[in-house]
Amino acid sequence: MPLRFSRDGGAEPGARPLPGLELVPDEPDDEPYRKAMEKAGRLLARRPHARREIEQKLATAGFDREVVGQVIARLERLRLLDDGAFADQWVEDRGRKRGSRALAAELAAKGVPREVSEQAIAAAERDEAEVALDLASRWVRRVAGRPLREQAGRIVKMLMGRGFSYEVAEGAAKAVLPPEGWD
Repeated sequence: MPLRFSRDGGAEPGARPLPGLELVPDEPDDEPYRKAMEKAGRLLARRPHARREIEQKLATAGFDREVVGQVIARLERLRLLDDGAFADQWVEDRGRKRGSRALAAELAAKGVPREVSEQAIAAAERDEAEVALDLASRWVRRVAGRPLREQAGRIVKMLMGRGFSYEVAEGAAKAVLPPEGWD
């Protein structure tokens, strides 16, 4: 009969197990695996990571490919490593100041598969035009006093640098600047 852990951390027969804390008979009990798990735990304690990030950091730290694979599999079983949840959180945290293009590029750089990042961005149901308008309305004070064309150019450039399309950026600039001189 496997040991199960109670809520207070003690092992007792028949106690309800906490998810992922059951003793796993096929889990390696060697030193490299333990050290790799500790390293991954420290990384995940700081902030959530995508699967590829953890793989790369463990490989860079000198852990064998097989050990890295075992650690990744264990972390996924424990639900500590989930690219979908990571992407959802990333979009929620950074989506107020970034366009969809920038979010997709950031997630790709973290190693999140394209389909997963697209789902996370779509699931956020954010209106990109509203986000751009909010940023442009805060930015307009910085460019006030310059000629209208220069104001518009700077606002559009700032928004495009944050991953908004030209059309969305131009629309936001037009919305926050006076209407004269646009034709």
